[in-house]
Amino acid sequence: MLKKLKGKKHFEKLERRKCEAGFSLIEVIAVTIIIGVMATMLIPSINGVGAKARNTKLKNDLATLDQAIATYKLEQGSVPESLNNLIPDYIGKNKGFKDAKNEDLQYSVSGNSYTLTGSDSEGNTVTSDGSAVGDLQG
Repeated sequence: MLKKLKGKKHFEKLERRKCEAGFSLIEVIAVTIIIGVMATMLIPSINGVGAKARNTKLKNDLATLDQAIATYKLEQGSVPESLNNLIPDYIGKNKGFKDAKNEDLQYSVSGNSYTLTGSDSEGNTVTSDGSAVGDLQG
């Protein structure tokens, strides 16, 4: 009989816990506010990452093109008249020579030197390191 009473009390405790289970409205609102504040603090840093990545890609693309132009100049004796002359022997794949604003890179030749520029994500002009020093390289 004592076992039956203990079992009945245990069952009543479980029933009471089921009724009390869950979160109160205040707890749900507090968690929602905390998540909102954290998201608000995180969004600006996420937005800046894309611009930074595009700027880094632009600098890497300019460096790659500088190397390809230098190699072309060593083999051909002069800089190429167009960036398209570098394909496929000096640059394997070409997805269009674009800058961080998705505009075409500017390439101009003057004698045995060249100027290669593009715009970063803020609109500032970025010039390749090898630009306008073609006469000094040989």
